[in-house]
Amino acid sequence: MSQHETAASLLRRLRREQGRSLRAASAELGLAASYLSRIERGQRTPASDTAERLAGFYGIEPDLLSLAEGIVPQDIVKILQEHPHEISNLRRKYRNRQDS
Repeated sequence: MSQHETAASLLRRLRREQGRSLRAASAELGLAASYLSRIERGQRTPASDTAERLAGFYGIEPDLLSLAEGIVPQDIVKILQEHPHEISNLRRKYRNRQDS
């Protein structure tokens, strides 16, 4: 996942990488093609159960969709709140990687 990829563009990219058409993917997922299209264009946010189905279908962690939208899972927020020194550790460890 690139730094600036949205959940919509991530889903579209994954579908295309797997060689699926929008109609084929929507049929396999049991979704209307128009609904999946709106999700992939960022015009609709999928409900949590749909997001989990999409993540499973494309073989990714559901949290990646949230992270693509800048939403950090609550369990991770709690961990960082309980261990704030880890924020600095993460920045040190990964800062140079972001510049690549």
